[in-house]
Amino acid sequence: MKKILLKISIVALALITLGCSSEDNVIDIVSRDLSTELPFLRITSQTGRSLNLFDTESTYTVNFEYQEVENTAVMDQFERVDFTINFIDNFEDGVDNSKAAVSLGSLSKSDFSALSSFGMPTSSFDYTFGEALTALGLTTAQVNGGDQFQLNWELFLTDGSSINSSDVSGNISAVGGYYSAPYQSRAAMVCLFDAPEFFVGDYQMEQLTGADPFYGDETFGTQVVTLTATGATQRQFNFLYYPGNFDTNYTFTMNFVCDRISMVGTGGLGCGGSIGQTTGDTPTFFDQNLVDDAEIILSITDFDGDGGCGTGSNQITVRLTKL
Repeated sequence: MKKILLKISIVALALITLGCSSEDNVIDIVSRDLSTELPFLRITSQTGRSLNLFDTESTYTVNFEYQEVENTAVMDQFERVDFTINFIDNFEDGVDNSKAAVSLGSLSKSDFSALSSFGMPTSSFDYTFGEALTALGLTTAQVNGGDQFQLNWELFLTDGSSINSSDVSGNISAVGGYYSAPYQSRAAMVCLFDAPEFFVGDYQMEQLTGADPFYGDETFGTQVVTLTATGATQRQFNFLYYPGNFDTNYTFTMNFVCDRISMVGTGGLGCGGSIGQTTGDTPTFFDQNLVDDAEIILSITDFDGDGGCGTGSNQITVRLTKL
């Protein structure tokens, strides 16, 4: 027990020393930047985070709940919500078709007329693959599996201030928590298939290579995880990040993108922000016949972003073996 406590203390001290400039920038599992007394826009659900490359009517939808005063319909500070969209070209063909954010629409107070079961105003926003192409001046030929559209939104208040993704951190931005207010969301381009039993069930997860940037600890370690199908081409599992140390709950999402897997991990550990994971530098391929799901080795970019710790990213590999 003493060794475990000492190890936790050393890692915590390292995170504070390397990534934090003041005493309030410690491992931040609450918001540092956004007062929870301010209004916020909570995500209650999302659909279409996997957009079909072969269907321009494929649609992403996000549903919101606005909270100014808990369990009431008060919107005294609400002005509007503005949306932008940008394109992230992840296909390695030597041509970068990425596009900066452009306006995509807005929501006014009148769009929040429906109330949730908790009595708070709700609304939704959606876009189709075709609408995203038009807004950004892209053609289908410039989009490939694994590319992403990022929807960004900014909440404007009557006093002239606003809240966007740069104003939130920790579990304020972690989707699935109480706040679930990241003010941005990505949809990945996929080639849809129908194989609901492919890569689902219990898997042994083992970190094969790579370590954290501080003292060489494994951030994924060895543990049993349960893969569930959260979409036709999407699988997800929950795991403990820094097992045996911080034991922070994280969610890892894998999108099967035509011939490879794109990934993103989210949680609340960091030094004023949230440490995340994304697709690694080496592509992760899967069986195109949708038969062999006994084992897969994931190439992951850990500490991307680094949660304000100032470490930069780190390449790791993780093996999933079906039990």
